[in-house]
Amino acid sequence: MKSQSSTSNGPARWLLLIVVVWLAGMPVAALFFGSVRTPEGGFSTVYLERVFLSGSYTRALISTLELGAYVGIAATVVGTIIAWIMSRMRLPGGQLLEIGIMAPIFISPFIGAVGWITLGQPNAGMLNAVLRSIGLPEINIISYGGAVFIMALFFVPYAYSLLRHSMDRLNPELEEAAAISGAGPLATLRHIVFPLLWPSLLSAVIIIFILAAEMFSIPGLLLVPYGHEVLSYLIYAKTAHWPIDRSEASAIGLILLLVTIVGMLLYGRSVKLQERFITVGPKSPRLGEAGRFSAKRTIGFLIVTLFILLSCVLPVVAIAVRAMLPYFSGTFNLSDLTLSNIEMTFSDRLALVSLRNSLIVTAVSTVLLLVLAFLIALGRVRYKDRVSTLTWLVASIPIAVPGVLVGVGLIWLYIRTPVYATIYVIILVMLARFLPVLVRLFETGLLQFGKELDEAARVCGASETTITREIRLPLLAGTLRSAMTIGGTQVFNELTASALLYTSASSVLPVVIFNYMFDGDYSRATALALLQIAIIAAALASVALISRVWRRLRAPRLASSAIPVPQMS
Repeated sequence: MKSQSSTSNGPARWLLLIVVVWLAGMPVAALFFGSVRTPEGGFSTVYLERVFLSGSYTRALISTLELGAYVGIAATVVGTIIAWIMSRMRLPGGQLLEIGIMAPIFISPFIGAVGWITLGQPNAGMLNAVLRSIGLPEINIISYGGAVFIMALFFVPYAYSLLRHSMDRLNPELEEAAAISGAGPLATLRHIVFPLLWPSLLSAVIIIFILAAEMFSIPGLLLVPYGHEVLSYLIYAKTAHWPIDRSEASAIGLILLLVTIVGMLLYGRSVKLQERFITVGPKSPRLGEAGRFSAKRTIGFLIVTLFILLSCVLPVVAIAVRAMLPYFSGTFNLSDLTLSNIEMTFSDRLALVSLRNSLIVTAVSTVLLLVLAFLIALGRVRYKDRVSTLTWLVASIPIAVPGVLVGVGLIWLYIRTPVYATIYVIILVMLARFLPVLVRLFETGLLQFGKELDEAARVCGASETTITREIRLPLLAGTLRSAMTIGGTQVFNELTASALLYTSASSVLPVVIFNYMFDGDYSRATALALLQIAIIAAALASVALISRVWRRLRAPRLASSAIPVPQMS
């Protein structure tokens, strides 16, 4: 027998399914459609044959695979070291260090690349000027190694979050037993820790490989000018630069789609393998009680601090300094600093339009993402009917679809409609891109409390709206905060898909920064990058402040509504 909620909300669930199919499923279908569409309006397999059979893109495919592998392995190695230090050494100031480790996610790899180009550009880089003055060799960040370094540096937080969770679940008694038996740290790592962690290590490498393979901004700035083409940039170039060939871009996209699908299948396999490597023990490791610095703890602290310095402090400082210099010739004095670039930014019509569009797109997209993700997760966790399950499956499709391919698909969907070349299509691409991420967050939050509360409220006559307002949303306050923070910052920083869909009237901030960097206008690029960082920092601080005030305001209400417990005499 179906519950009342299951039957009464049937039409709403079908409507949600239709919306999700249009948002998440149709761009992929349009990508396949575009790969066989000819400029004359007919259909042909000539583009598929050119891409898959001629071997013209073999070199780009190999470069994409190599770049993804190098970045995935490098980021995972660094993330593993930092996760081990934070999990086992229990450094003082751990919460601040955690914030610093995760900060690159909110800065975005592209903005980090802007900072590092400012630092490590040959002859004109700020860090190179310092190295030159003290007699040390300069670095060349505009190189293959530089691209791998920057991308790996800003993907380390993804590896860290995966591996930190796995390390905290390991039973520390196994390591203590190995130490008592005379095994050294390296032997313990080789024979105990790595065999238990290798599924998580594999998962981290694969997910970062996929993220690196779909990125075109950093390869476009650092690799393509020197002959290292990657698939993602070729797709971008054929849809954004003359001569435009969207059909061939769609066909190239199918190669990249196959790469990411294989990666996601391997990732799913590695996640299942983790279930075979579960140890039973304390939830928190006892190794390394927090306290005074020892030699090991000092080394660990220096390693974590060095990572934060390289990934956050140096790039942001370089962007801030370069934004306040009219030009940089290798040396500068404090008297050279000026706000002219920043003032010019606020008088630049293109910059103002892109800033306005970014704020509108971020606000609207974040609200819609929160609503859609909550409804999809609610159906998946609470109702579990076929329509809700199908909706969840369709919403998961963009996980395996790179953002640049979502952008190409939306071009084919809307190119002959009034929506094309407006901020509305930018909002649609944001919904398709980030819906799966927020759905997973709400799923995790809803699983934290049972459905008994919902059933008890229904028995008392509460409607679904009342249950959501009075029970679910208060219990999901932390999840809402996380989803708003992650969704908002990801939308605001998004470049990969929006770069294919913008016009001068619908441009957003990351696209304008990318174009300025590509044209070599570092003054304007760094001024806008500094503005983007400032807005994100202000938004994160505001969310934290509002959350703290909200908790204080709710505390008296919760205390007054508590059921008094009779005292035993």
